[in-house]
Amino acid sequence: MSEFTSGSVTLMKYKEEILKYDPIYIDDLNDQWFVFITKDTEVSEEIPESLVRISEKIPVLYFYNFEDHGWGYRLVYNSKEIASLQIIYELIDTIIIELAEERYPEEDHIEFLYVDPRGESIRIELIEEVQSTNKYNEAIARQFINCNLEAFKRFEIADEQIQRLSQVLNANYYSQLESKHQLVEEFKEVLNIQEMSWIQVDHLHESEV
Repeated sequence: MSEFTSGSVTLMKYKEEILKYDPIYIDDLNDQWFVFITKDTEVSEEIPESLVRISEKIPVLYFYNFEDHGWGYRLVYNSKEIASLQIIYELIDTIIIELAEERYPEEDHIEFLYVDPRGESIRIELIEEVQSTNKYNEAIARQFINCNLEAFKRFEIADEQIQRLSQVLNANYYSQLESKHQLVEEFKEVLNIQEMSWIQVDHLHESEV
């Protein structure tokens, strides 16, 4: 079974303030961090609207990990997003589908490329094209453009942690990993939020019904 985690993380010193916003779930990760979930949190990479209000004075890291699909974070503070990262494991497929949409607008592209026998050779050609034109590497690099690691200082983490994040959150490091799932675990370890896993928002919503 795949992990679908999504929730908001911030420092323990803000816990009493966060309680004023009536979260549907709140739990300590450790003595430094806690996780909370607001009513409008979904199984999604999108920031809940409530975080915009909460972040007016409190820095919040919205973290999600959809194990087979990708993971990422969105750091909000002063009612604005100041850093973000989205790692998409099916990135090459996303690029291929975009190309197919341009060249074969009359087709159902998922069906055409991955089910219909007519599309098999075309999908192989598109993969080769993407790899030969460096589009895939460029797309990987774009995922890291808005990391803004300096923004993590809002969480009072040490310079050594910022340096370690800079070593792993980049396209070169990511491209060399044997397992693409390794990066999210390294990210959590650097921040000391290893316990941020299996926080399943959809199960919480189901329990309210």
